[in-house]
Amino acid sequence: MLAFILRRILQSIAVLVAVGLVAFSLFRYVGDPINAMVGQDTTMEEREQLREKLGLNDPAPIQFLRFIGNAARGNFGLSYRTSEPVGRLILERVPATLELSLCAAVFVLFVGVPMGVYTGLYPRPKT
Repeated sequence: MLAFILRRILQSIAVLVAVGLVAFSLFRYVGDPINAMVGQDTTMEEREQLREKLGLNDPAPIQFLRFIGNAARGNFGLSYRTSEPVGRLILERVPATLELSLCAAVFVLFVGVPMGVYTGLYPRPKT
């Protein structure tokens, strides 16, 4: 039993690292985040300063380890569009997410479960 649990934990870690790698690759290789954060009138020196400040000049493995470490601590950095902390943006949307989840759970409870019970009690006859 202990071997099964350890195997599942290792598989979960592998999945988390794979998902992190896909997310990191999408953020790193799809577009330039500096262009999304600054205007067209920004000088090249200012762009380089921002790139250095965000750590985008570091090698990819260093950036990936920093990305995973920050994500594990719940620090998701700054939004490329609004330049606000992503954690705050997520917290602002939690009430709407909980409301939607609650509505879905109520719908499943009052519609899905009775339909499942009905289908179990009165299966379609074979023709």
